Amino acid sequence: MELNKIFTSGMIFAHSKPIRIFGKGSGTVTVELADNKKTHKFEGECWEIELPRMKCSGPHELKIDLDGKKTVLTDVYIGEVYLFSGQSNMQFKICESNTPADLYCDNPLLRTFATSRMEEGEFFFPEDGWIECKKENVPKWSAIGYLVGNEISKRKNIAVGVITCYQGASVIESWIPKGELEKAGISLSASELHYDHASEIYSKWNGEATLYDFALSQIIPFSLTGVIWYQGESDTSIAEAKVYAKELCIMINSWRKAFKNDTLPFVNVQIADYDERDDEAWHLLQDEQMKASQMIDGTFCVKCADVCEKNNIHPPTKTFLSKRIADLL
Repeated sequence: MELNKIFTSGMIFAHSKPIRIFGKGSGTVTVELADNKKTHKFEGECWEIELPRMKCSGPHELKIDLDGKKTVLTDVYIGEVYLFSGQSNMQFKICESNTPADLYCDNPLLRTFATSRMEEGEFFFPEDGWIECKKENVPKWSAIGYLVGNEISKRKNIAVGVITCYQGASVIESWIPKGELEKAGISLSASELHYDHASEIYSKWNGEATLYDFALSQIIPFSLTGVIWYQGESDTSIAEAKVYAKELCIMINSWRKAFKNDTLPFVNVQIADYDERDDEAWHLLQDEQMKASQMIDGTFCVKCADVCEKNNIHPPTKTFLSKRIADLL
C-alpha cells in the first residue's frame, strides 16, 4: 500500500472541506488527525478515507497506518488550498517577471506542491513534497501562485497551499476528460484548430484528455478551496473561440465532479490583449471567457488587459493582476 505523493510533512488541507487521504493498494488503513480517527479495510487498486471538516488550525500530526506500515506527517496545517492551472502565463515564474525582489519574503504559512509535467525544465516536483515559502526559493514559484497565495495568507493570517498543475502551450481540450466533448457535440476538424494542437513539440501534451489524465489526475480528489485557471492563448482559432465558453463549462463541471465539490469556485483569468493578435479570434475568445462566467454559478472572470502589457504574450507585470485575483478570492 502507498500514499498519494501529495501527502507529506508540511502539507495543508482546506478548512471547512472534507479531509480526504488516499492512495493505492488494498488492505487496512487507519488515519488520525487531531481528534479525528478512522479505520477501514479496502479491497481493490485504490483506497480513500474521509475525515470530518476542520477549522483553520495547526500545526498537527497526521498519523497513517497502511496495513501495519506506520507513517507520521508533521507540521500539517488546516487553511486554504488553491489549484493554479492553465498554460504558460500561469507557469510563468516570478523571476521572469518585473516583480520587485523586495516583495520576495519568507512565509512559513505559505507552501506549494507541484504536480509532475510532461515537459522538462521545472524547479519543483511531486517528490519534493510541500515546499515552504522561503525568500531564496520564491524566484522558482509561479508568479501568480506566489503573489496570490502570499497576499491571502498575509491578509487572513492563515496557512495557504498553492498547488500548481499547468503546462505551457496547452489547449483546453487536453484538460477535459475523454469523451466529454463528444457527448456535448463538439467536434472540430484539424484545419479548424489552433496550430499548437499539431505542433511537433506541443502535440505531445495536446491530445484529448492528455493533461487531465497525466497531470490533474495526480491530485484527484484532494479537497480544494478554489481553482484559478489562466488558459486560452492556444485555443484562439475562430472555430475554437466560438465554442470556448461551452468547453470551459464542460471542463469546470468535470473537475467539480472529480473533486467531489459541485460548488467548487473557479476564477478564470481572461487572456491579456496582445498586439500581434489584435484579431477577431483573439477578442472572440476573450468574450467567450467572460460569457462562461455568466453561464455557470460559482465562476468568475478576472480581466487583466488593463493591468498587463500588450506587447508580450507573457506580460511581465503580474502584481496588479494577482492582487485583483486575491481581492476576488
